[in-house]
Amino acid sequence: MSKTKKEIILETALNLFAEKGYDATPTSLIAKEAGVSEGLIFKHYISKDNLLEAVVKAGYRRITDKSKGLVEENDPLRLISNVLDMPLKLVEDERNFWRMQFRLVDEEIAQRHHLRYSHSVMQKLVEAFRKLGYQEPELETEILMLLVEGLWRAYLTNEDKGHFVKMLDLIKAKYLK
Repeated sequence: MSKTKKEIILETALNLFAEKGYDATPTSLIAKEAGVSEGLIFKHYISKDNLLEAVVKAGYRRITDKSKGLVEENDPLRLISNVLDMPLKLVEDERNFWRMQFRLVDEEIAQRHHLRYSHSVMQKLVEAFRKLGYQEPELETEILMLLVEGLWRAYLTNEDKGHFVKMLDLIKAKYLK
């Protein structure tokens, strides 16, 4: 199925934002790479900020769809394992999206969508730690999410999958005894 020009603009913007950064990517370059006029970008998105918002929203929709099965787990140990696996699975599937997010870490748009996404995961983790009898399930969840954030960054910036899997296995051994 062929992509619409709007989809091509989103995909091109994502790739360029991931490669060059948001500030270093003019809409004229996006238009040139997408094979559309710059006016068409503004017709669809009104501004470059709105285009960024659309790229981030579309990325999180894809991430949410891909991770649903991972977080809908009722077994608390399996849920924790799945959450720990998320950086590997999601970065492999959406490397450019996460590269862009890494570059946008201080941007309000990226933070807002990331918090919305991670909030639902965190709620499920709190319940998992509660079921497992942890005394401070909220604190355990914060710690685990910091580990996941670190794993995400580590795998994104170093594509040595073997080393990453070793780190992941070590963390799992500590949590999933």
